[in-house]
Amino acid sequence: MSANTPRTSLRQGLRQAPKANQPFIPDTAPVRRSHIHANASPQSTSPHDNIIPSANPSSVQFNAGSWDGQRQVPMSTREVATPGNRPGLFSNVSDRAKTAKQPNFYDPYFPLRFIEVPKSDHIYKRAHYGLQSGISDEVDFALYHLVQISNQRWDKFKFEGFPLLAETLMGKALDITNLCTGVKWELEYDFRQPTDRVNVLNSLHGTRDLLEKIAKLPVTLPNDTLETYEFNHRLRNVKEATLVLRNMVLLKENAFYVSRYAKGLLRDFLVILLNIPNQPRLNEIKNDALDIAEEVTKFMRTDTQDPLWITLLRCLESSDRAHVVRALWALTHFATELDEPDANKAMENISRDTLQQLYFHTLLDLDKDILSGALDFWYQYTLSPDNVETLMDVINLPIIFVPRMIALLAYEGRPSKKETVLQEEKVAPPPSEIPRVPSELLKDLMELSEPERSSRWLRCCFVEDGDCEITQIALWQAYQSRFADPRIPGGGVLPAAEFIKNVSTTFTNAQAQVINGPGAATKFIIKGIRPLETAYTFQGFPYIYCQWADNTKPSKECQRAFTTAADLRTHVFSDHMNLKATETPGQYNLEKADSPVHTCLWDNCTKFRSSGPSADTPLVAGHVSSHLPEDLPPDAEPPTSKRAVLQERIVRKWFYMDSPVNERGEPVGVAYKAALVLRNLAKNLPTGTAAQYGGLPWKKAVFVSHRPKIIETWDRNRSLRKELTELIMAVEKEVYY
Repeated sequence: MSANTPRTSLRQGLRQAPKANQPFIPDTAPVRRSHIHANASPQSTSPHDNIIPSANPSSVQFNAGSWDGQRQVPMSTREVATPGNRPGLFSNVSDRAKTAKQPNFYDPYFPLRFIEVPKSDHIYKRAHYGLQSGISDEVDFALYHLVQISNQRWDKFKFEGFPLLAETLMGKALDITNLCTGVKWELEYDFRQPTDRVNVLNSLHGTRDLLEKIAKLPVTLPNDTLETYEFNHRLRNVKEATLVLRNMVLLKENAFYVSRYAKGLLRDFLVILLNIPNQPRLNEIKNDALDIAEEVTKFMRTDTQDPLWITLLRCLESSDRAHVVRALWALTHFATELDEPDANKAMENISRDTLQQLYFHTLLDLDKDILSGALDFWYQYTLSPDNVETLMDVINLPIIFVPRMIALLAYEGRPSKKETVLQEEKVAPPPSEIPRVPSELLKDLMELSEPERSSRWLRCCFVEDGDCEITQIALWQAYQSRFADPRIPGGGVLPAAEFIKNVSTTFTNAQAQVINGPGAATKFIIKGIRPLETAYTFQGFPYIYCQWADNTKPSKECQRAFTTAADLRTHVFSDHMNLKATETPGQYNLEKADSPVHTCLWDNCTKFRSSGPSADTPLVAGHVSSHLPEDLPPDAEPPTSKRAVLQERIVRKWFYMDSPVNERGEPVGVAYKAALVLRNLAKNLPTGTAAQYGGLPWKKAVFVSHRPKIIETWDRNRSLRKELTELIMAVEKEVYY
């Protein structure tokens, strides 16, 4: 190739590469590929222009040795449909591959391993098939991702979409027996095959003698914590498989699915995992198994010989609190979601020791979980009259059991109060007049400059009161009449606008308002203040006015005001009764007068009005002293300027101790369950008489002595009134009617 050959000539007839930011769209149109002579004219339209020159006899480059006698012509092409140029033709094929027909999964008489499962490439199926493969690395991969999926997407991960997943997980978890005893369980689904061998499980219906088989397996697992890598690896797989099952059955659909379609294997799986050796490294497995049992037993039948029921009862004797709590929940959930009347017959044959142990659980006030679980069990147990008769032989009902249930009625009670107003409070109306300013106070106020003087006057003659108001014109006129000096231009007082603004500054809650009255009348008021009955000193104490009726003055009533009771007493005794003071301060000469001159003129007093003046000075002075106020202590606080109460507020109060309720107002919790247990006892006690209680009817013997406490609880606990009403009616129906 010549160096001068253009670079673009190498790519003639080829598709150009797209730009970096331009998507590649293939050209699917038919293309004729030919070799064009370099000297050929681009305008040539001859049909022989595209013939190879060496094969063209008319060409100067014709090679006679290579010519076979046939003229070469351009090759014709045909367009072929592909997913790239005709996607519509292939859409149905793709959809059919994606939506493979789902098989009918579970047939109780046909092993699931023969069912063909549709294939998929996502992580769910990869983990599913990896777990079924049994290859160690694939199992590790599967269990790791199943733990993550069941933890994060448990609400979307359902057994019905992955046949044999539950069985495979339970089979992997059952390897714990191989680790502990060296025996591997064999799962038998064919009911026609015998299951007499120790390590064979009836996975279709459940192994009734499983507890006996487990007892025959010797435990070879040492108690020390020294472990090989292989043992640790297998134990981790068991824990992960159990954890996946536990996470998945938290979804109700999964719990129902596995309890219906794998009920035999599920029962055996739970019994085996709950009977593993009590070692700390295996405790996580047992806890997860109890969590699974709590979710699935609500869809399972049981009876007195059920190995799972017996195993859960044994868990109540565990020293591990978590085992006791979970076992109680699982026991009380048995058959609760089934409509069959005889789905739970196991409570008919509970041992005496177990019943006593369950009563002891009701004494654990500080452990709410165990207490609540025990009451759930007692509610289920007391629903049967036969069980109540059995309980009467085990526990003393009127002395031990019933008092404890009554005490639990106040569990978690929250005190509350309800008030009913029988009579509203009435206070005295605000004074209609603004108090006059005593000369002593006026002297102190005139020494101040504005606006401090008007603020001081407001504080001495008014007080904040949100229920009262005063017109702006009345307030302004009172201020102007007391402080305006006609000799000074403007009176030496604040303008009206500034004075009203100063009122709001002095009292933070006072507001100037405009009220549109009826018609065109408009009233300007100050809302939030009222006049005081008497003026107050700068220190916040009321002035004490002399109420002596002095007949020598035109107004008759004395106009003097004093800051202390001692000053008022001195004024009354010296100026009105003309008593002479002694050398001791506060003491006066009380010798009898030569003529009857002493009388009491305090506030229209009628003591000496009929008898006339008296010469007995001590008698009259003592009487006058009864009208005068007493001295305040040195550390006295300023009084509150509240209006006098004319009518007291009468309120009836009820105090309650309500037990918890849910958001719909329905009772929940321990107290509610205790009320239900008592109601069950009242309904299911025998109708005969109790010989050990003097031949009294059983209901009267058990409940009558506790009737006052039940009535008191009914009165105070509004949450349980419905249940306690039913209890009281069930008791009194037989006792009193």
